[in-house]
Amino acid sequence: MPITLNPSNSDTRVFKVAAVQAEPVWLDLKGSVDKTIAIIQEASAAGAKIIGFPEVFIPGYPWTIWANDFTTCQPILKEYQANALAVHSPEMESICLAAKNASATVVLGFAERDGGSLYISQVTITADGKIANHRQKIKATGYEKVVFGDGKAQTIHNVVQTDLGRVGSLSCWEHIQPFLKCHFYAQHPQIFVGSWPPAFPHQGQGPYSISSDACRSMSQVVTIEGGCYGIISTQVMSQAGAEKMKVADFPWFYVRLRQLRTGVKIYGPDGRTLTKPLDSSAEGILYADISLDKIGETKMIADMTGNYSRPDLFRIVVNGRNKDMVEYEDDEESEAAAAHNREIDNAGSSKTF
Repeated sequence: MPITLNPSNSDTRVFKVAAVQAEPVWLDLKGSVDKTIAIIQEASAAGAKIIGFPEVFIPGYPWTIWANDFTTCQPILKEYQANALAVHSPEMESICLAAKNASATVVLGFAERDGGSLYISQVTITADGKIANHRQKIKATGYEKVVFGDGKAQTIHNVVQTDLGRVGSLSCWEHIQPFLKCHFYAQHPQIFVGSWPPAFPHQGQGPYSISSDACRSMSQVVTIEGGCYGIISTQVMSQAGAEKMKVADFPWFYVRLRQLRTGVKIYGPDGRTLTKPLDSSAEGILYADISLDKIGETKMIADMTGNYSRPDLFRIVVNGRNKDMVEYEDDEESEAAAAHNREIDNAGSSKTF
């Protein structure tokens, strides 16, 4: 079936987008929510219509689990779980209200408390203050598996239709999941938010692939492959934050904290950088004025799901429907359970006009 994008990749309207580089309020749900709202207000005052936040900005990325044994981590992880954010909660409602008051689309990365488990999650809140997309990182990376579960199936539906274009979201190393990216591009994203934790320069220890330079490259490749704008957001970590999260005395991080280079960028659909560098240890917001017609210029050369694809040779088979632990045979019970779970209709929010 032919796709008609609205707005199209020839739309010349110019609007401002924002990439957030900020330090979380570590292990503090209320403080994190207050800071998130303040950043939304600041970006809105500057004219931003789409605002991207880092990975698990609430209540911060737990590098603790990479730098310590589990016994040392346990008290922090207990506090971490207590300060994680639930999707259906007064705290989330206050963030949604801030997005509505700002008339901005917000992509927020947060540690989600879902029942007794935690997930690395993102929500896309549209300018009307509604959650149009709720997703969980499809696979926890490395030691993240100690804390976080794998995301539900509907996570692969990660593009939302807005008045300014189709807005997608990816979290951390999802940028190098080839099958996820294939499905992502098939949803025709025009702008995406790439959410990252604090990243550190490579100094010969550990894989280069987890360095700040590598993280930036991963996001840049998505903009080139997908022919879409990239709003790349990340956290910073102060010495006080490192001490609170018990990473300051770990040699690998101790050196790197003083040379922290972050990945905050805004990329064009051809991969070019649209923003000036932001001091690596500073908090701030980067802005860029963009228009969708630049996407059209790029996709005339290569459209990964159109003129530069061969579905007769290569295609993927996917399942984007959640499976529950319990399935009711009775329709009434099944409907009641679905109402109780209150899942966000990710697939529905992705439909084009």
